[in-house]
Amino acid sequence: MSTPPSKKQKTTDAPPFLGPNLALGGVSVGDTASYTRLITEDHVIKYSEITGDINPLHFNKIYAESTIFKSLITHGGIQAGILNALVAQELPGPGSVFMEQNLKYKKPVKVGDVLTAHGKVINVHKFKPICNLEVEVTAKRGEEVIVVLTGDVAVFRATPIGEDKKEEEK
Repeated sequence: MSTPPSKKQKTTDAPPFLGPNLALGGVSVGDTASYTRLITEDHVIKYSEITGDINPLHFNKIYAESTIFKSLITHGGIQAGILNALVAQELPGPGSVFMEQNLKYKKPVKVGDVLTAHGKVINVHKFKPICNLEVEVTAKRGEEVIVVLTGDVAVFRATPIGEDKKEEEK
């Protein structure tokens, strides 16, 4: 004898919503985007000024060379920070902010690396301006491309009041 489903259990076998989500500007599951930026010493200095993080791994060459890293590395927040530009500029786009981040730092980033944030939509809410992305950040160092960060994020997109209604009318 089966027990009745609880309130939290799904009672339908309906397929998941894949989009497009008009509240997100038409974002659908499977959409992808990327954002690229060269990391400079000035970025490291400015990040330190904002956060107060003056870890010798970022500024003391002799100290950094004596560690497992063998050279200066940038703040982890810089490699995660490129994800902010990805969601705010590319996917879902302007007005987007993080609701949640689950990130794994794989390798350090160095000044002179060219970082590229990659995102792929893996879930969209049927009505709310919310989606989930699988993310990866790579660093191009010379000819070598290294995965430096992986994870998934939840994103909310704030649009001007009434904009979603204008999209529906088109």
